[in-house]
Amino acid sequence: MNIHQDSFLILGKGMTYQSCKDFFDSESVTYKALETSEVLNIEDRKLILKNNIINLNNIDYIVISPGISKKNPIVKKLIALKCSITTDIEILQTIKKLKYICVTGTNGKTSTVNLLSDILNSNHIKTLACGNNGVSVFKSLEDKYDFIVLEISSYQLEYIEKLYSHVSVILNLSMDHLERHETLKKYFTTKLKIFNNAKYKIINNNLEYAKKGITFDVKNKSIYVNNSGIGNLEFKNYNFISYKEEKYMINGKHEAYNLAASIAVLSILGLSVDEIMLGFSKRSHLSHRLERFCTFDGVTYINDSKSTNLDSTFNALESVEENIVLIMGGDNKKISYNSLKNIINNKVKLLILIGDNRQYINNQLSVEVDTILFETLKGATDYIFSNLKSNYTVLLSPGSSSFSLYKDFEHRGNHFKTLVSNYVHGKT
Repeated sequence: MNIHQDSFLILGKGMTYQSCKDFFDSESVTYKALETSEVLNIEDRKLILKNNIINLNNIDYIVISPGISKKNPIVKKLIALKCSITTDIEILQTIKKLKYICVTGTNGKTSTVNLLSDILNSNHIKTLACGNNGVSVFKSLEDKYDFIVLEISSYQLEYIEKLYSHVSVILNLSMDHLERHETLKKYFTTKLKIFNNAKYKIINNNLEYAKKGITFDVKNKSIYVNNSGIGNLEFKNYNFISYKEEKYMINGKHEAYNLAASIAVLSILGLSVDEIMLGFSKRSHLSHRLERFCTFDGVTYINDSKSTNLDSTFNALESVEENIVLIMGGDNKKISYNSLKNIINNKVKLLILIGDNRQYINNQLSVEVDTILFETLKGATDYIFSNLKSNYTVLLSPGSSSFSLYKDFEHRGNHFKTLVSNYVHGKT
């Protein structure tokens, strides 16, 4: 591949499109871009559009948006025609050989790549976190970095054929994205592609492939790497970590696992636990992940809108004290919610179900907890402010996406915060 001699077609106009477009424009790369919906047909290696024809013989590489499934009819035809499909990550790695740390997993990807970057930068090791976290991978070409931390989703890995890394990490795996990957086994197989050409492979000790890599775990009130506990480090609960004589506040069990994965990575890079924890103390905090954003009239409000699957909701419930009012629901994913039944019975005082799958979840769970159903988040919030007394914690942890109502989890989380703020400031 030579970007200044080859021609490209970008298929799809999402985040990857914008990243490639900006880079291609800056480098005067020859490219075309279109949505799959613009293609009327493919005949004789030609894309027939409404007002144009694109000859595939004149296209060297096709960059397909990760959001477009390989089951898409247009993509299936392009694959059958043996078109050269590439990704923004592969283009980057062709241009510049750097030390890449690649991170994937169902939950915690963005938090972990940002944590790795924060700790490395705090230790004067210049690092950029980019990829699926919303930062263009081509930003890594704008400066000289010691490490590039790439967040890579399963949708991206599905299209990646050549990936190189100094360290690759699989954080976790849970029942999610099966509408795309069909089975958990196929989903895991896609995730395992991150280990191709990786010098070091790191994986959650609870996963099947763990025997073939460096492992990390959180157990017995400590962090373990390769089944060896980290000395002087202890969890009193999932609200703070003790290390030597210092205490570090955390937002739940998921953050403990993110730190465990980071220690496994950073130890390979030569950082001591002292250096890691110093960087950990200076880390930035991401919104929409167990975000305690308001306390009003004795009620605490937590925005965990990033929760789009059962594991993330389970972890949230583990991390919050009792007297929980849980708001769950969203898109109508046909999955089993039974794994939440016991923890809801033990910790939740009121369950509020919203969205398209509210009745489906209600039928599945049959919990021994008062349950109310509302169509929208506004309906749930109206009820809470009209009826709830003090000493409760309201936790929005949907366990589902909500694309029928919101652009993304950030849109949903911000709407929840706005609804609460309007009540607090008397705007309703």
